[in-house]
This record gives sequence, structure tokens and C-alpha cells, in this order.
Amino acid sequence: DLLDPTEKQLILEDWNHTDHATTTDTLVSMFGAQVARTPDAPAVVDGNRTLSYAEFDARVNRLARHLITQGVGPENIVALRMRRSIDFVVGVYATLTAGAAYLPIDPHHPAERTHFILAVAQPTCILTTTHDEQVDLSDPVPVLHLDTIDLSPMSEAPVTDADRHAPLRPQNTAYVMFTSGSTGRPKGVTVAHSAIVNEVQWV
Repeated sequence: DLLDPTEKQLILEDWNHTDHATTTDTLVSMFGAQVARTPDAPAVVDGNRTLSYAEFDARVNRLARHLITQGVGPENIVALRMRRSIDFVVGVYATLTAGAAYLPIDPHHPAERTHFILAVAQPTCILTTTHDEQVDLSDPVPVLHLDTIDLSPMSEAPVTDADRHAPLRPQNTAYVMFTSGSTGRPKGVTVAHSAIVNEVQWV
């Protein structure tokens, strides 16, 4: 043998001892913990606009509650067709908070690609703005304009499983990404909360 018993133990056993308890956290629970730790710290910055964690969380919860009234919940998909902005990030976290998975769609992508992705993903609704709806979104999917929705009646209190249509679990899908389609049709890839949380905790 090229290795002595100590080296074998190190390589075959010690370095490969990676078993650990699976997490019960989701992206939503991790974000909620961060809000509690640093409510006044900057959470998102877009040019001259800055929202603290508390302000951002309030917007997220109001929009999440509205999405829930639209039937959005765990294992549903919400398509976000918006440019990069604070509104986009609010849309992402509101979708996750409602329990659903978000599907980002670049508003500058060709209409053919957008319609194909919507047909395959079959989202519960499309979240966009009046500035970003540059193509005909006449698909049989409700379109919600973030800049025209009146969220004032919605509570900014944290959303819990009691508010959702079903409990949010680590194995639920967090987001869906579609490939470029360079070798054919775009293909959708789903990623669960647990996969992202495990990576974040590992880092």
C-alpha cells in the first residue's frame, strides 16, 4: 500500500465525514431572523433609494398577503417580469414569503421566449410594472402591476403558515430558472429552499 493506516483513515473517513442534520430553515425564516437582528440597517439600495430591513420587510409582507389572496402558495410559481430594481427584490421576497417559487423573466427578452417560458412554467400570476410590460402578455395568466396595486389594506405583520394556503417547508421550490436555449428550447430548472439554505450556511 502507498498509504499507511493513518493516511487511509484521514482520506477515506475523516475528510468524508460530511453527514449533518438537515435544516428546517427556509429563505423566508432566515430573512425574518435577519430583520429581527438588524431592523434599521440598510437592506436594499437602488440609486438614491434605500430601504431598511424593517421597511423592506413591511413592503414584502403586504405584497405577500396580496399574492395569497390571488391564490399564490407553496409549489405555485409567480413570474416576475421586471427590470432590476427595489420593486423586483420586493417581488422576489414577497413571492417566497407567500410560499411560492419565483420565476425571473427579463423584460428585454424576445416575446417568443417569454411566451414559451410562460406556457411551460404555467405561473399562477405574472408580477410586473406598467413600465416593464413592453410585450403583449395576453397569456391566460393574471397580470399584477406592482406600481398600481393598492396594498394599503394589507397588514405588514409577518406572514405565517396560518396565513398561507399550505405550510412552507424546506423542500418547497424557491425559484425556477430557464436556460438560454442555445442548444434548443429553454429548459426549466427548479431549486428548493433547502438547497440554497444549505449553501448559505456552508459559506
